[in-house]
Amino acid sequence: RIFTIDPTTAKDLDDALHIKPLPNNQVEIGVHIADVSHFVKPHSHVDKEAAYRATTVYLVDRTVPMLPRPLCEIACSLNENVERLAFSCVWVMNMDGTMAKEDDDN
Repeated sequence: RIFTIDPTTAKDLDDALHIKPLPNNQVEIGVHIADVSHFVKPHSHVDKEAAYRATTVYLVDRTVPMLPRPLCEIACSLNENVERLAFSCVWVMNMDGTMAKEDDDN
């Protein structure tokens, strides 16, 4: 099962998690972060502006995105059933919350 950790009002879904039950009382957990580096070249105008803004700002009446809206809301957004570039970290844990040893992985 994969789900976003962004708020329900977010249009730029840039963070996601997955949890997959495994045999032997273990689970696979993955954290996925949208990879914008394919679209934003180092030292470009977009890169410099994103570095200046540092993050998307959520205000009561509007959002000020770190990146141009077509990029963060469409090209890089981790939408359901759409392949996207992402940085992912995946690991296996025991059901008691401890990390599985490499030879225990399935």
